[in-house]
Amino acid sequence: MSVLSSGRARWVVGLGLATVLVGGLVLWSGGGPSPGLKGPSSPARGDAAPASPPPVGGPLRAVRLSASPLDVPIGGRSVLTCEVAGGRGDTRSLRYSWVASRGQVEPGSGPTATWVAPKTPGLYQVGVLVDDGESQVKQTVMLHVHVPTPEDLRALMGRGDWQAADERAREARAAVEARLSSLREVVAKRETREDRLRAFHALDDLAMLQLGEGQYEEALRSYEELLGSLLETDPKRKPFLAGKASALFALGREDEALRAYAEADDYNHPLSHYYAGLLLEARGRLPEALEAYQKAAEANRWFADPLLRYARLLLRLGRPAPEVIDLLVTASPRFGRDVMLERLASDAQLSELSQALSASGRASELEDQRPIETTLPEPPRAPEPGRSATVVPAE
Repeated sequence: MSVLSSGRARWVVGLGLATVLVGGLVLWSGGGPSPGLKGPSSPARGDAAPASPPPVGGPLRAVRLSASPLDVPIGGRSVLTCEVAGGRGDTRSLRYSWVASRGQVEPGSGPTATWVAPKTPGLYQVGVLVDDGESQVKQTVMLHVHVPTPEDLRALMGRGDWQAADERAREARAAVEARLSSLREVVAKRETREDRLRAFHALDDLAMLQLGEGQYEEALRSYEELLGSLLETDPKRKPFLAGKASALFALGREDEALRAYAEADDYNHPLSHYYAGLLLEARGRLPEALEAYQKAAEANRWFADPLLRYARLLLRLGRPAPEVIDLLVTASPRFGRDVMLERLASDAQLSELSQALSASGRASELEDQRPIETTLPEPPRAPEPGRSATVVPAE
């Protein structure tokens, strides 16, 4: 049975979209929010503006750091806006330094910037340091990144900013091709024992890069060559089987992907467990799908989708709604109430779970996000007044 023919599993195109997005072909123009999301755009809870701002001349204070939207697909964008009050009262003296734990921050004019999500789903922290020459204030916000859905794809393809997207894609492609070429040279040289050892490790790197760049046929060949060089009993086979499973999944060879996933066992990555859950659910193998979602949720605690699909599947299996809603309430401090509500509202496949939450009357019990240990890079030296600086950590 083809996953693409199943209404419950239309998400499969998201893997291809992820490749487009992280390869530089990000078509949203103007730095606006991702058009693929239909959920409400709201500032992070706890950042709401006070009823009356502090008077000019008082200490510099952060009134609000908002992000719209709070939930974006891989490679998607969120607009950041920082509001401050107090201090010297001269906006021309304010300096803004934007930082992010992952992803990229594209500075705008002064208090606005755009965050481009990283390649890996999860929860990420973005912050800003504001300096007026006499005092400083810092503020942070958390954003969630999900696997792209078909709705994200349709909205993306409806945009017309092809020229700018093509330029970004060409720049990214040039860097990737240089890396691919370098690895292929190392793989091809196998004259001595040392050459062959280096070739083995380079082939491992090459396979992962090919997979990340959407070169699935090439990645599959690389993983099969790696597997062919090891004995059946070698434990090193399992990570390669996990990579092979991902390549087969992307190529639509679903039954083979599930077999490779099963062989890889707990060496699978969080996304491998997640995709396996989607495949198993589409085939009606619900207890196995439930287990795969649970493994994905445990492997990446900051990625909401496995938990939400786990909860939705529990409803389908007849578990009492109050028990399932308890899961959401318990998990809400990790993701934050606004992020969770936006995620439920933006994905049509989660509508059943969203309706159950609404019917329970317990949406108000979802909690604000509690602080997590996320170390942001230090901001650079402040630029000239009225300008922005950015720190973009390596992926």
